[in-house]
Amino acid sequence: MLRLFTPVFIILLLLTSISTYAQLSESFAPYDCRLHAEFFYDEPVVEIVQIDSSTLIPELVINIDTINGWKNWSLVDNFSFGKNRGTMPMIADVDALNPYFRDKVLELIKQCKLKGIELAIVETYRTHAKQHEYKTMGKKYTSSSAGRSKHQYGLAIDVVPVVDSIAVWDNAALWKKIGTTGERLGLRWGGRWKKPFDPGHFEWTGGLTSAHLGTGKLPSIPSSDNDYPCIEEDIKLLRKYWKEWEVSQSSLTRK
Repeated sequence: MLRLFTPVFIILLLLTSISTYAQLSESFAPYDCRLHAEFFYDEPVVEIVQIDSSTLIPELVINIDTINGWKNWSLVDNFSFGKNRGTMPMIADVDALNPYFRDKVLELIKQCKLKGIELAIVETYRTHAKQHEYKTMGKKYTSSSAGRSKHQYGLAIDVVPVVDSIAVWDNAALWKKIGTTGERLGLRWGGRWKKPFDPGHFEWTGGLTSAHLGTGKLPSIPSSDNDYPCIEEDIKLLRKYWKEWEVSQSSLTRK
């Protein structure tokens, strides 16, 4: 009897071991993430990120004074650079210029500075009243009547190099360095003129004449330059400011 029971017990023990091994093998089978992918993507995962508000950069707010901005333009008085420039103050602010031309002027000043040349701005926008004053001072100042100068359209500027705090008007070699630098930027240089020879003068009109500008026509910005999408609005505001200056300086002639 015992002999019969022993083989049976061994067989049962073997079957139990096989079943237990199968269960253990199934329990510890290699984990396949693909079988559980749907579990993780049933709902979108939202990552919560805490931001330190002290590190945020405040939004840049640009306020443009469209009423009295013209009153803040820089002015230059007569004899500031050692020459008689008339009794009316000169407007010497780059913000009074056509934006495209203004940036060319700023680049001219920058490039000259890299060459060790400091440029001072003598005059930017010029009113009709100021132009008329120059006209009455003789041909050595101008031969253009009011409305005929590029200055009246924010498209011309007068500069002078300053050495040891002194304006230098008669250094031909220095003027040539400045003039050729401006010409490389696409500016027209008065140092090429004979009557009047005007080495401190630079202008840009996009090929337009004073007659064109007098009709209100604007020079076209080169198609390759996309930095001036609001040029017409900018000029509209400038014209408003120019008009304010016209009224202001015209009143001086009546005193």
